[in-house]
Amino acid sequence: MNKKKPGAPENSNAGVNNDSLIQLAFNNAAQPNIITIVSSGKIILVNKAACTLTGFSKRELLTKSRASVFDTNETSFKKMLSQGNAEGQSVTLVNIITKTGKAIPCEISSAVFMDEDGIEKAITTISDRSQSIRKQKEIDTKKDKIVEDNIILAKSRQKKVEVKKEKIVADNIIVAQERSDARLAENNEWIKYIAKASYDVMWDWDIVTGEIYVGDSIEEVFGYKVQNNTVHFNHFSRCLIREEKNTIEKKLFTTLGSDHKSWDDSYRFKRYDGSVASTTSRASIVRDEQGKAIRLIGAIQDVSRLQELEKKLDDQSTVENDNGDILLKASNLSIEGIWHWNLLTNEFFLSDRFEELFGYSTKNNGGNMDADWANYFHRDDKEAIIKSLYDAIASPVTYWESTYRFIKADGSVSRVFSRASIIRNNEGKACRIIGVMHNVSRQPEKKVTFPEPMEDRKPMLIGKIKNIIVDLVHYSDEQLQTNFSDYLSKKLEYDYTYLSNLFSEAEGIPIRKFIIVQKIERAKELMMTGEVSLTQIASKLHYSSVAHLSNQFKKVTGFTPSYFKQVQQQQLTASENV
Repeated sequence: MNKKKPGAPENSNAGVNNDSLIQLAFNNAAQPNIITIVSSGKIILVNKAACTLTGFSKRELLTKSRASVFDTNETSFKKMLSQGNAEGQSVTLVNIITKTGKAIPCEISSAVFMDEDGIEKAITTISDRSQSIRKQKEIDTKKDKIVEDNIILAKSRQKKVEVKKEKIVADNIIVAQERSDARLAENNEWIKYIAKASYDVMWDWDIVTGEIYVGDSIEEVFGYKVQNNTVHFNHFSRCLIREEKNTIEKKLFTTLGSDHKSWDDSYRFKRYDGSVASTTSRASIVRDEQGKAIRLIGAIQDVSRLQELEKKLDDQSTVENDNGDILLKASNLSIEGIWHWNLLTNEFFLSDRFEELFGYSTKNNGGNMDADWANYFHRDDKEAIIKSLYDAIASPVTYWESTYRFIKADGSVSRVFSRASIIRNNEGKACRIIGVMHNVSRQPEKKVTFPEPMEDRKPMLIGKIKNIIVDLVHYSDEQLQTNFSDYLSKKLEYDYTYLSNLFSEAEGIPIRKFIIVQKIERAKELMMTGEVSLTQIASKLHYSSVAHLSNQFKKVTGFTPSYFKQVQQQQLTASENV
């Protein structure tokens, strides 16, 4: 809460133009933004982040057009200009051309608006995907290594494996590789970025024991490294400012002693480096049958950046602005619905804010995850979201986040962003999850549909999928610079989930398995030439190692590569002797 300055008039901030706040937020946003005139493509406004990404100065960018920065020849970009979603926005993948001529893979979202003079303009938000692509490659490599090591260990313990068991292992390998491509659907990275800027730290306070479980993000936000994700209330208390400590604790314990179901407060919090953050906290109170508070589940949010922005605006009266409506979404984000999922009992706890946000009764704040909460996911998102969440639970990660559509009680659809901390026991098994849902929709979203081809065109589409895979495996040595799911979706201009389901239904195998079969066929062709070694073949087909290729080769053919080469040589010798 902002305190009034001594001697200041009652409306000391009344002279601050709201446009000034929006313009300063635009200029200082961490994410690159460019505003253009729709008809000509001329760039008329850019922020600092856009200059940093492209390497051009602001003056240089303002002399250029859209075609100078974006690869406008790409089909996906042209389609984005002519189509938008139900909110008047469109999203696509495209290369950004820097001052040095370097192409950077990015995801861009664009929204068209009309200024006061009736001129159509477009604001384009840019997300640099180069780092995420590089990190995903590293993750894929590590996963392949883990799978490979597990196979070698299993073989050392058991010399003879039945054919049925080998089939199970092969299927597990395929599933593991498919998980590395699990970033499907149309996650709006720009919405996720805005929500991340809220800097939430989830926590769960067991009032009886005094222990507080905190999310891993506490190190990123406040700098504290917490062992086993557990602290005590006195540790939290020591981080409060001395002048505020008694007041905050009194208000907290008064609320716990009442019949209230929630607690919220704003206060200053010491960071590990000695600096002080301005924070706000909101939590739901869990009570026993007698009404006694036994747990507090909530999130603390660092709002220092917002207050710094307000302070800067006190010294600035007016700033030119003509794109205010586009940036209002960022200012509406705040801590929303808090939820807690007990994985051992499958009980799902929802805060009272869910009824206010989405219209559903929280049934005394309790429920079942599978029977209640998950049923409100949009049907086009449900499978991917549940898979993503359960994959995170099964893995060793301690953090999960996702953007998806949530069906409200009145039938409308809202865009939400969820982020959660996964609490694990000493053996690393997930036992509960504490999360926060942000409603990032400015208005209820209409159903978004992906174009589906006519029935008589589906075989043609399946043929195109096969041709793309065959071309990549058999006739190209270059490794993709993006996930195959993104590449295929962009190439055919259809949602990957739809393509995957269509292919599986028609061919009886997943796309990933078809790729593996083609890679093994290509490996056979190369081995039969006798001109390249197995190491060269593994590299050519982008396997992480020779062992990886050998294991996959045997799962598909039933033979090791060396035995296959031996049989081929014997057949060749026999044919020559005839």
